[in-house]
Amino acid sequence: MKAIGIGLAATVLLAAGAARAGDVEIRLTGVQARPGQIEATLTDKETFMRPGGRTQMVSPADGEVVVRFADVPPGDYAFMAYHDENGDGDMQFGPTGMPSEGWALSNAERLMGPPDFETMKFTVPADGTSVTVAVIYPSAR
Repeated sequence: MKAIGIGLAATVLLAAGAARAGDVEIRLTGVQARPGQIEATLTDKETFMRPGGRTQMVSPADGEVVVRFADVPPGDYAFMAYHDENGDGDMQFGPTGMPSEGWALSNAERLMGPPDFETMKFTVPADGTSVTVAVIYPSAR
């Protein structure tokens, strides 16, 4: 009988934990239907600019593209993406150090220098959230 009680308690705890994770929907605006894929990454403070975030590849289409990250626990997160036009898996930069492929960062309008977690973060509540982020393409092709 004790084993059944422990099993039931574990099931209830797992169900409660799952109920506390919501989906994060990122609406990328200004997307251009260029070749390649968009690599989209959602990170917490520990995985910001390091391996370990949640990453998805999505196909570009003119206008808006939606990226969904399922079962994201509540907390602070940052989002970043780049349009990998040449398919090499790396963000390309021009001679001035500016990206030469399309890119997007949460709260990019607040940046005054290199990206940092505190500026880019947004809060995800237990029931999830939706965030709109603009993709910026270099003017020269």
